[in-house]
Amino acid sequence: MAFPHNQIFSGKIMKTPIFDVVIGISRYCLSSSYPHLCSAAEDADRFNHYLTNSLGISYDNICNLQDNNASQNSIIESISWLICHPEIKKNEAAIIIYFADHRALMNENIQMICSSDIGTDIPSANGTNKVEGISGGELAERFMDLLKAKGNNIVCPIVINLFTNLINFLFRQFFLTPVTPLG
Repeated sequence: MAFPHNQIFSGKIMKTPIFDVVIGISRYCLSSSYPHLCSAAEDADRFNHYLTNSLGISYDNICNLQDNNASQNSIIESISWLICHPEIKKNEAAIIIYFADHRALMNENIQMICSSDIGTDIPSANGTNKVEGISGGELAERFMDLLKAKGNNIVCPIVINLFTNLINFLFRQFFLTPVTPLG
């Protein structure tokens, strides 16, 4: 296994392997609709640095998507990477998913995260379509698949902040205590 068996965290030895998806988007393809952010990619870099240098997590255990690499498809595939990863044993590994990006509303009720390619044209059978944001519903579906495949040892602050009601529903399905939004 590429991940060291024992990790030192706050002076204590951890035996739990940790896997991470780190997403930071400062630059968007359509900057007129989605202005660039000052430091989202740098925040993701700092978090990645913390994971590798302070926690000793192997680069092999981290999917790091930044700016143009953080397309809608890549973000969705990163969650699939966690679901299919053979070294992530159900209820044995910890999973951290970190987002630093734009968030928006698809309509008054549906929140979304904005991939770096949001609003760009993609070819389709009917001509072209626009890349849309990743809705809370789609994220919830992916996270439900992740929960079923790998267990509930998952930390994702964006989900807690943006989709608290949906996450409470999902967590109740696994008999856990509902969560409260941060800050």
